[in-house]
Amino acid sequence: MSKVDVEKAHPESPSEESERDWAELHPDLLMVIFRKVGMRDVLLHASKVCSSWRSTARDDPILWRRIDTLTGIQDFPDMSKLRGEERKAAEASYTRTVTEMTKIAADWGGNCVEQLLIGEYCEDDLLDYVAERARNLKSLSVIDRNIFRNIESMANALGRLNKLEELRIVRCKIPLGTIMKVIGLACPQLKRLKFIFPNFSGKSITQEGISTRLGIPNTMFQLQYLQLVFTRTTTDELMKILERCPNLEMLDLRSSTVEVKNDDIRIRSSKIHTLILPDDMLSQARDQYDDYYGDIYKINPLII
Repeated sequence: MSKVDVEKAHPESPSEESERDWAELHPDLLMVIFRKVGMRDVLLHASKVCSSWRSTARDDPILWRRIDTLTGIQDFPDMSKLRGEERKAAEASYTRTVTEMTKIAADWGGNCVEQLLIGEYCEDDLLDYVAERARNLKSLSVIDRNIFRNIESMANALGRLNKLEELRIVRCKIPLGTIMKVIGLACPQLKRLKFIFPNFSGKSITQEGISTRLGIPNTMFQLQYLQLVFTRTTTDELMKILERCPNLEMLDLRSSTVEVKNDDIRIRSSKIHTLILPDDMLSQARDQYDDYYGDIYKINPLII
């Protein structure tokens, strides 16, 4: 019996043929698929299909240029609907999953990683882990008050990310003035700096412990965009911002308790292209600055 006759007599089952076809997809086609589905689906599903898929994902650092722990978050349990031990278990499971995914992405991306967005439910050591492997990181967004546990952990992580050009912090336990000093020393190339400290509890800003005298270091000459939402500053501090940030193009002070009249701010900041004052509603500037604030709107609509 010839080889052809054997193949006709024993055809491959549909499942075997399907498995073979998926494994033999060209790497270029796989990369198109991977970039469409995103980090979460690649790490949790696609990379586990077969060894060739995993190798393709692992060996292309460009795929991990942006690491976003929030993409696909809607597919996980809604924590607000859970209570007690059930919620604790769900949070612990989700935290482990997100942390493991992000660490793998950092391992595979290495110094090609340029953007990192860390949401809630990440383990404390995650930023240190990524900072050790992604030394060329240019953009960092932190949406979890537990990531920066103390000033030492912040200084340790940011000290290895001296190429940062953009830093966004939403909620943090460390006083703002202390943060500013650390950032000024650790990130001399910083161009965009965003702080948002949402007051979810209904207490005053001072009661929340996030109000502090603002210290602008002498090293922030590259800063172009500065956003201080739900913070407290004085006239002198605003003057330091204007003096020590000569390239500032945008200053956002919405919902901040600035101790100076708005007319005075306008006069002193006449060279700033875009000035958003404390009494401007958060929603008023959304359309105009949607690109700049896009991540924050997606993360938490309560602060719009």
